[in-house]
Amino acid sequence: MIKAIYIHIPFCYYKCPYCDFLSVVESPISKQEYIKALFREFELYKDLEACIETVYFGGGTPSLLSPDEIGKILERLYKTFDLSRVKEITLECNPETYREMEFKEIKELGINRISIGVQSFTEKGLKILGRKHTLGDTYRCLESVFSSGLENVNVDLIWGFPSQNEEDLYREFEELEKFPVKHISTYLLTLYDDTPMGISYKKGKFKLPEEEKIDRFHKILSENLKRIGFERYEISNWAKEGYECKHNLVYWKMEEFLGFGVSAWGFYENNRYGNTRNIYKYFKLLEEKKTPIEHKVQICGLEFEKEKVMLGLRLTEGIENKYLQFVPEYIKEFMEVKNGRLRIKEEFLLTSNEIIAEILKNMELTFNEV
Repeated sequence: MIKAIYIHIPFCYYKCPYCDFLSVVESPISKQEYIKALFREFELYKDLEACIETVYFGGGTPSLLSPDEIGKILERLYKTFDLSRVKEITLECNPETYREMEFKEIKELGINRISIGVQSFTEKGLKILGRKHTLGDTYRCLESVFSSGLENVNVDLIWGFPSQNEEDLYREFEELEKFPVKHISTYLLTLYDDTPMGISYKKGKFKLPEEEKIDRFHKILSENLKRIGFERYEISNWAKEGYECKHNLVYWKMEEFLGFGVSAWGFYENNRYGNTRNIYKYFKLLEEKKTPIEHKVQICGLEFEKEKVMLGLRLTEGIENKYLQFVPEYIKEFMEVKNGRLRIKEEFLLTSNEIIAEILKNMELTFNEV
């Protein structure tokens, strides 16, 4: 049963130098045209069996759409799918866009969760990360969202950026404590080859913190988020009790969801699909009443089990204990069983990719021997 809908809004004021998501600064297609294309895409999936519990507007910068434009998209969704059981509707927002009036308007539309791309509470961090908003923008945005009556607010933070020190990291938590934020997404800076920051790094224009420093930062981050009342429930995500992101849990638990918009991904009937990243092609295919899918793969058997392990081990609740049989002996010291569930010990979460890779490799060997 399809439980969630993701909608990709590709528009941005500017392109962040570390961003690998599809976003367009000068779009060849207007917002109005793009919204009409979304409506056409909705129609292509209207006959699927779905009982939607979460909707997520991601980007790009969804808050570049006006509340009225967001409202039109939601109105069409309600006409196309069964949204009677929706529990969570999230809108990603940049600090320089919406203010109290806009937040009040989207709250009236039924949006009950806001994710704000703060990235850093220091001017140093914002400059290094190429962000154009100021700390003043951040404070005004956070004050506005809480004044509007919206309570379920996430803040994105990036850590481990060049020249960051412990004092910078402690400053993040000092500023964070000033606001009644319910959820924190903390991302270790990842450099992708085809991004400006990734290219500059390969040219030797800057250095990233050494592994020992990253380990120390991770410990500081974990201790301070716990100190101010957050519990980790996924490698990069922390929440106050009851405020875990329902939408993202659909992904990590391999439940079915639909992805709409250019470059969006979805998963249903054991098929993972990805829409084209070419906005011209996306628009043209929908004008022809064709799905804009460019990649599609069926996930079953061993591949399905591997994905369950790969995604499930991102969660602190872990996976079923039956998968312990696939954990190589040399990896078991990094694992633990708690409440009958197998999980990676917290102190080793930074190396989770390597740990999971070894388990998946052993799963393949085991299945091939059977």
